Amino acid sequence: MTSSVDDMNENEGITHESVDEFFARYAGALSAVDLDELSRCYLYPSLAVSRSGTLAITDPGMTRAFFQQNAARYKDAGIDAVRIRNLRASYDEDGVWIGLADLENLDANGDHVGSELNAYQLVAGDGRWAIAVTSPLDARA
Repeated sequence: MTSSVDDMNENEGITHESVDEFFARYAGALSAVDLDELSRCYLYPSLAVSRSGTLAITDPGMTRAFFQQNAARYKDAGIDAVRIRNLRASYDEDGVWIGLADLENLDANGDHVGSELNAYQLVAGDGRWAIAVTSPLDARA
């Protein structure tokens, strides 16, 4: 069982989002290339940390631009959807979730065409989870 956000802000509409529900929402936004929803999945500022360095993501516009720029690359590789599986928490208390997730890339038929391993640090706020730090662990510069 993973954490849920409990009654953090009654006005936001989502008051009990679990980590599993967050990742389902995130995977749906990735699959649909829903730039607005993707931007709502991140905390600002947030960090993207990889072997090539650290990037501060300061606002939703940066998130939208990143995913818009990379959408064609994924489509060209035959990736039409993303499924997030095998969540592995190493810390899960007091509104902070830190762990690993497997991102399965799927083609138009729903067949597996590749995988990515990412680490995430999520923070709870306003009734939902948001990404504070993301690290693509298998990305190479």
